Amino acid sequence: MTRDGLVIYSRRDCGLCEQMEAAVREVAGPDTRISLVDIDDVPALVERFGRDVPVLCLDGEVVCKHFLDAERLRSALGAG
Repeated sequence: MTRDGLVIYSRRDCGLCEQMEAAVREVAGPDTRISLVDIDDVPALVERFGRDVPVLCLDGEVVCKHFLDAERLRSALGAG
């Protein structure tokens, strides 16, 4: 299975980003690999997302922004 997996694009000191990570871990389970990408480390990502974080992606596709849509994540994980 070739998948990029779950990626959360976030920023340092972002309360919504911390909430998103915790919620994703709860829904996806403890064994699910989640990559955390701080957009402030990559100028192109700052340009792309700006203040529009957190953004949760699965295999390169946006699942949700700002708050976890648990049902959409479950559906996306089930489809993978």
